[in-house]
Amino acid sequence: MSIDNPADVALLITIAAGILAGVLWLIRAQVALLREFKPNGGSTTRDALNRIESDVRDLRTRLDNHMDNHGGRA
Repeated sequence: MSIDNPADVALLITIAAGILAGVLWLIRAQVALLREFKPNGGSTTRDALNRIESDVRDLRTRLDNHMDNHGGRA
């Protein structure tokens, strides 16, 4: 393919711009996703997961203590 006229140049620029826009979108999406998994004090998925893990540990401890106190350890 030879670049003989301005339409060919415009086509190549359009294709390059489309590819760059796609790459930029992917980078922004990745950054947003990574940000969601960094604890920030309450509103991220990582914070919610940390709270759930803490609650499960607490419930497990309480259940173990209950089972020990009532002799129902299986």
